[in-house]
Amino acid sequence: MFHFVATTKEGQMYKGMSELPTREAVIRELESAGYVVVSVSRTRSGSLIDDILARFGGIGHLEIVLFTKHLSLMIRAGLTLSESLRILQEQATSLRFRVILKRMVKQLEGGGSFSEALGSYPKIFSRFYVNIVRAGEISGTLEQNLDHLAEQYTKEHELRAKVRTALMYPTIVLVAALSIGFFFAAYVLPQVAQLFTGLKGIHLPAVTVFILWLAAFAKKYTLASALTLVVVAVFAIWFLRRNFLRPATHWMILKLPVIGGISRDVNLARFSLVFGTLLRSGIPITRALEVTADVLDNYYYKKAVLTSFDEVQSGEALSTGLAKAPNVFPTIVTRMVNVGERSGKLEDVLGYLADFYQLEVDTIMRNLSDILEPILLVGIGIVAMVLAYAIIIPIYDFIGTIARIAR
Repeated sequence: MFHFVATTKEGQMYKGMSELPTREAVIRELESAGYVVVSVSRTRSGSLIDDILARFGGIGHLEIVLFTKHLSLMIRAGLTLSESLRILQEQATSLRFRVILKRMVKQLEGGGSFSEALGSYPKIFSRFYVNIVRAGEISGTLEQNLDHLAEQYTKEHELRAKVRTALMYPTIVLVAALSIGFFFAAYVLPQVAQLFTGLKGIHLPAVTVFILWLAAFAKKYTLASALTLVVVAVFAIWFLRRNFLRPATHWMILKLPVIGGISRDVNLARFSLVFGTLLRSGIPITRALEVTADVLDNYYYKKAVLTSFDEVQSGEALSTGLAKAPNVFPTIVTRMVNVGERSGKLEDVLGYLADFYQLEVDTIMRNLSDILEPILLVGIGIVAMVLAYAIIIPIYDFIGTIARIAR
């Protein structure tokens, strides 16, 4: 880490810490921000173990939620920011988070701001989080802004918990079905294959031939087959998450019968909640749109918000920009945003929209298991019918041949 001292053009002193890799990079960043660099010196923020822990290790979403809530309460109770961070450092369950909070205290004591300290860890604290804190520091409403963050992150955590709970039953069913299918192919079908091998003059269907070949391969290379399935699944997930595939994969997600509706409601709820929170915190609308676009997951929602950003910069209304993407922002959203703009109550309207779409997500999540259950049963039933056809039809033909010979 580097400790720097710089001044503004008006002569105001500014101190802070930076985690950029080189001294030259720190100087370039300060100069591009309009500062006059006085000194930049390397400093050790802790032991080698601290350096490793600060970069590796897990920090759960729930820990960030509790950190934000507790920090807001401590500041509201009259504790200084440094004192609050020290207390939270002692209470942190994650070693990595404990080291990060320790470094934040040092950055604050070195003259840096809290938002700058948070910005040093972008993989933990999003741009949304940092901008809300920065707005609170500027306006003197840090406690209120931390309350907004705690509310936002609590809702995000609840949504994640609902998604995990809703998908638990389908996941268990799929894993059990795949496990049974693999066991069937590796150990049961080879026994049936011996019967079919002795059938002379019986034409085996193509499905049976393929399944018997698959069973023989699975029996001969059981471990290799299992590892191949795992590797293929991991590679497929990794490949589908590549940026160049996002337009295609995100379009497919939006078009899926059940998942598409959930994705729309989640993105609309997140847009309304994040954008409204940023505006309530005093952040300009253009900056709020930039940060909101960064928070949204879906490519098409991100693109629509950035298009709206261009429209707002050119003097158009926000609703005009959103209306250009009717596939992702329905008419009810654009009309309500337009009403909020004309009445000067855009933050309140966004709050109503966030509550509405979060209620929609809650309703779908409560019923997701019931929705997916018949789909899973139909899928498993089709697989069972194919297996039954592949096994029973040759046996039936064999019995018919024997009956004809007996006559």
